[in-house]
Amino acid sequence: MKNILAFLLIYCLVSACKPDTTTSTPPAAASSNPENIALLSHRYLVQDQQLLTTFRTRANKGVDVYIYEGKDVVELAKKGPLKGDLVILEDLYQAHQLKKAGVISPYNAGTFGDYVPSRYVDNEGYWAGVSRWTMSFVYRPDKVDLLQMRKYGGILDPRYKGRVAMAHPDSSGLISMVASMIAAHGEEPARIYLETLKQNLNHAPKGSDWEAISSVLRGDADIAFINGSEFLRYQHSGNPEMFKSLAALEMEIPTDNDENNYYNITPICILNNAPYRNYAINLVEFLTIEENQGMFAEAVFEHPVNVFSPSGELLNNTFNLPQGKISAEMTENQLDKAEQLVHQIFR
Repeated sequence: MKNILAFLLIYCLVSACKPDTTTSTPPAAASSNPENIALLSHRYLVQDQQLLTTFRTRANKGVDVYIYEGKDVVELAKKGPLKGDLVILEDLYQAHQLKKAGVISPYNAGTFGDYVPSRYVDNEGYWAGVSRWTMSFVYRPDKVDLLQMRKYGGILDPRYKGRVAMAHPDSSGLISMVASMIAAHGEEPARIYLETLKQNLNHAPKGSDWEAISSVLRGDADIAFINGSEFLRYQHSGNPEMFKSLAALEMEIPTDNDENNYYNITPICILNNAPYRNYAINLVEFLTIEENQGMFAEAVFEHPVNVFSPSGELLNNTFNLPQGKISAEMTENQLDKAEQLVHQIFR
């Protein structure tokens, strides 16, 4: 508990700076400054403050940041239109839900295509990735076969029965991962994978990624199947005790037998009737140019989507990168089917 509180304190401290206004006022309300862009975002770190301050200088347009978790934005969208200009979410599944709710509109930025590959951008233009991450295996190296951790199928070995921890599917990227698996191999192989995985879980998926990690630290599990970037954020939060405890664990980004990794994206969307739509698109382009991608993505231990922006040293320590032949659009096409399958198996 001390570690968790320390991490939250650090996060709050680095989130306290603001270029214009940071607030949790409901996005249905008017912007605190009607002359500024209104950005709904799940994150607001020191690096984000620096980027948005630079953007204001260059574009002569300020940005008001409204901090919301992606799932909360989705719930608000179900109740009616959202006011604002753009939104940054944690998961492709959330962008898909906003698209279905009819609260976002298509757009195109100049970085798409030449610098941000089409596999990270919706063909219809409803969303684009600003960084990418993946579900990963976090494990005790003395308890598992290390080579198995490099393949999705490794976690299905009967020796791990009752030794795998996983967060609640709606609080992780599991649904998007399963959608990619369906796109790559079909629904029936994905069903078999999940049913076999269920047999190895130490309990029904519940709670957060941190709770899954804690199960491994306590010895209740040997492997946590979680958002790998989330693990790195905890490990490198600046808390010495947390770093020491998590140093006993290792992380791998698995692939399937075709060397596909079912990566996820951190999407950015433009809201319907955005008062400053052109400036909002300019901000997307600003966040996806090479000079800013490293700062934006590495701040939360995610990988850049700009092909010319290298990943940081810590991110390159894992066996694989979040990438593969399955595009985010191919994943989105299977999200509804994946949601139904995941909830059916893990209900």
